[in-house]
Amino acid sequence: MEDDSNFIETSSQKKKRVAIALITIGVILVIAIASALLVREFVLTTFIVDGPSMYPTLDGGGSALDDGEVLILNKLDTPNRGDIIVFNYDWGQEAGFEPHALVKRVIGVGGDKIKFENNELYVNGIKLTEDYINGEMYTPDAEYTVPSGCYFVLGDNRNNSNDSRMIGSVPKDKVLGVCVLVVGTDKSLRIPD
Repeated sequence: MEDDSNFIETSSQKKKRVAIALITIGVILVIAIASALLVREFVLTTFIVDGPSMYPTLDGGGSALDDGEVLILNKLDTPNRGDIIVFNYDWGQEAGFEPHALVKRVIGVGGDKIKFENNELYVNGIKLTEDYINGEMYTPDAEYTVPSGCYFVLGDNRNNSNDSRMIGSVPKDKVLGVCVLVVGTDKSLRIPD
């Protein structure tokens, strides 16, 4: 019969094994937390929708006590036409103006020609069909050329939105992120329209 003494673990060996396991778990937790913080700082961030300018696509909440939907933003993505973005609006000159973040839909990119005619929207001469807007748009006839490195943005609730028609084009360096996921007020998840 073989000697079983080689298989019996001593008290000090058990303590050493437990210590190694605890250190390994601690290192894994530190790496996981550091990774999450790096992703949060450099890749993804969140934004709470506040106000009706993107209705019906996004719910901005009904009052100061009622939070709107939460947007998950990709900070590294380059906005394209149709994307929903959040940007820091800090170039207003009105008395009492406070810089703040706004959420809007990208309609045009640098070099695009935007035209409003008879309450219709044209980009580079092509009439847009926008199933996501809230009712018929009422806006004066106007034409814009989007500067290089900028975006022309509009709210989906066109008749109740301060957007590029009022504030001008959004410089690329003011964009905080592109919406990649929406967390509904009921905690459901969806990809933005």
